[in-house]
Amino acid sequence: MNADEVVSHIRRVDRTIRDGDPVDDADKSINISGLYTRYGWGRTGPAPLPDDAQESLQLADRTADDRWSEHFRANGRHLGVYRSLVGYYWLLRYDGAIGEHWLDHVGTAHDTATKFGAG
Repeated sequence: MNADEVVSHIRRVDRTIRDGDPVDDADKSINISGLYTRYGWGRTGPAPLPDDAQESLQLADRTADDRWSEHFRANGRHLGVYRSLVGYYWLLRYDGAIGEHWLDHVGTAHDTATKFGAG
C-alpha cells in the first residue's frame, strides 16, 4: 500500500463504522512498515509517525492527550494514537517480534480513554 491507499482505507473503515455498518477485524489493522521504508519515516525499530507521515496519512497526533498519555509514556509497543479526519482514533503499534509498524482502529475518544486511560 502507498500512503494514498492507506488514507483511503482509513477513511473507508471510519465511515463504515460511523454509518453503523460492520467492518471485518482484518480491515481495522493496517501494516504500514513498507511506508516507513519507502518514505524514510523512521529508523530501524519502533518509531512514532513523524510530522510528514502524519500529513501524508491525514492523521493528527493525539498521544499527548491527558486522558491516555501516561499509557504511551510507559508502553514501548504502543507508540502513539492518531485521530483521522473522520474523527476516529488509530493506535500506532510496533511488533518487535517481526519488526513491523501497524495502525489499529481504536474507536472514539471515549473508547481510547477506556482502553488506555488511567482510570
